[in-house]
Amino acid sequence: MSGHKAGVSADGATASADGATRVEPDASARPDPGPPGGVERAGHDGPGGALAAGLGLRQGLYLLAVFIDTVGSGLWMPVGLIFFTRAQQIPVAQVGTALTLGGLVGLLAGPISGSLVDRWGPARFVFVSNVARAVVFALYPLVGSAWQIALLAAVFSASDRLFWTANTPLLSQFVRGRRLDRILGTQNVVRIVGLGLGAALSGLFAGSVQGLHWLAYVNALSFVVAAGVLLAAVSMRAPARADAEADAPAEATGADRPAHPVGWRAVLADRPFVLLCGVQGLYALCALSLVVILPLVALDPLGGPTWLPGASIVVGNVVLALAQNPAVRLAEKTSRLRGLLISSATFAVTFVLMSFGTDVAHSWVVPLVLAVSVLGVVGEALFGPMMTAAANDAAPERLRGRYSALFQTSWGLATVLAPALFTLLLAVDHRVLWLSAAGMALLTVPGLLVAGRRLPAAVLHA
Repeated sequence: MSGHKAGVSADGATASADGATRVEPDASARPDPGPPGGVERAGHDGPGGALAAGLGLRQGLYLLAVFIDTVGSGLWMPVGLIFFTRAQQIPVAQVGTALTLGGLVGLLAGPISGSLVDRWGPARFVFVSNVARAVVFALYPLVGSAWQIALLAAVFSASDRLFWTANTPLLSQFVRGRRLDRILGTQNVVRIVGLGLGAALSGLFAGSVQGLHWLAYVNALSFVVAAGVLLAAVSMRAPARADAEADAPAEATGADRPAHPVGWRAVLADRPFVLLCGVQGLYALCALSLVVILPLVALDPLGGPTWLPGASIVVGNVVLALAQNPAVRLAEKTSRLRGLLISSATFAVTFVLMSFGTDVAHSWVVPLVLAVSVLGVVGEALFGPMMTAAANDAAPERLRGRYSALFQTSWGLATVLAPALFTLLLAVDHRVLWLSAAGMALLTVPGLLVAGRRLPAAVLHA
């Protein structure tokens, strides 16, 4: 490890590098965290061999479920609005409003999701969320008004939020430490491939009302199958390890543990973690700029060809799928903090480069937009898995659901704000837009440095 290291005070609380004390929960009160650590290398002799096989199968089944889920979602993404306007004959303005309202309601469900995961554990909720989303898509062909769309969209959004709130806490029961970064990176690649495959196949069904209805039913079926695979994955239980707590942070125990806030009070009182969530929100805005505003800018004001917006997204996704795991493995050679600072610098350089877009010759517009898409994706490949794993490592075991919910909400808020924020900045000036984006990237640096000093060393300095 590099950087500051946390120590353990006399009362068992974890002390961060700047001397601030972060009190961890009573070890006797926390739920069984599942198997810590990661998969041992195949071919090793000894008791680790059976464990490696068991954990490897659990991870593989979990990632298979994610792939099945995202193929179905990829089928739906290009035709969602088309489904409601053409197949269900509902005016597009009403559809857009209904989906937005449903999404906002789902965002508000984040805190509830965190509390549920903390109370009953993450495993059952990755299953429940898939079943709920299957029901939503099975009912979509029956809707006939905007309020019904809004209701089902709210259920879907809340269920989706529940899945992502439970996702990282559950994966951290399979692997710990920097190996969590790796499996999160692999999950991201699986999602990109699944969404791309689904989107490519959606055109086969989108030409008729019956075909659009079949898309909804197939997506519902994908959630059902994914739920079954997830159930198989979480039902498998690996044998206990002698070093079960080797990767876990030091925790306060028993009567020596001082009084501290509980529930959401404890999460919101953890100011270094709240700061980390703010940094995540800035990173999310940086990543969203590549898909929300870059395609528009490619056409106006840069005057690129009509195929360029789609090409920039396709190229970005291909590069992200190819670069994600190598980027994570390369970042493992240094601390998370240094890897994240490289991500910040990459985003800043990318956006400064884009700010000169209106000054280049027209023949350079296509190379510039594609280069910006590739560079931005490199920054995204670095920050995504590392920030998610760092947020999970910052959370006490018994509050990981609530911590994950707050962290996921920071991304959700960025998603809601991005279209209005970026279009407002573009209305001022092209250069103002991209220099502001560069400023957001640079603002992550002091946030990371301050959080790195106050969080336990294992979070950012590992």
